[in-house]
Amino acid sequence: MPAHPTTPRPHSRRAAYSLLEVVMAGALVAGTLVPALQLIREGLELSETTDERALLANYAVCKLEENLALVAAAWTSGTVSGDLTADGHSRLRYTVTRSDAVADGGIVGELMHVRVTTYIDEDGDDALDASEPSCSYRTKIGKFASYEAAAS
Repeated sequence: MPAHPTTPRPHSRRAAYSLLEVVMAGALVAGTLVPALQLIREGLELSETTDERALLANYAVCKLEENLALVAAAWTSGTVSGDLTADGHSRLRYTVTRSDAVADGGIVGELMHVRVTTYIDEDGDDALDASEPSCSYRTKIGKFASYEAAAS
């Protein structure tokens, strides 16, 4: 018996995507890829900022310890500034102030105030500006004969 003319034929497979499907897929990719790339960029910038702050804090502690040892051994007051180019950080600067003056929080001949500030000199003027990242630590150290004896 012959096939009925209204019998449905089997569906044929498509060989390509329609233009609408391609445009929709492209829009979906662009809509998710752009914010993801922006998030990655912001994450990298934040990571760089965090690394700079950690570096400033580490060098501030290092310079503070160096100057505490100097004060304990020789009771030397004064201000010292410099950079950390020798360590490969040409933009990093520091300032150390050691004072036993009462106005600075010390006691003459008995208690020394030590303050260290490290900063990134972004404009290269060898001065800490308000907009430049910085880190400051300060402490006090007493004058003891045992410190001086241990240092000699």
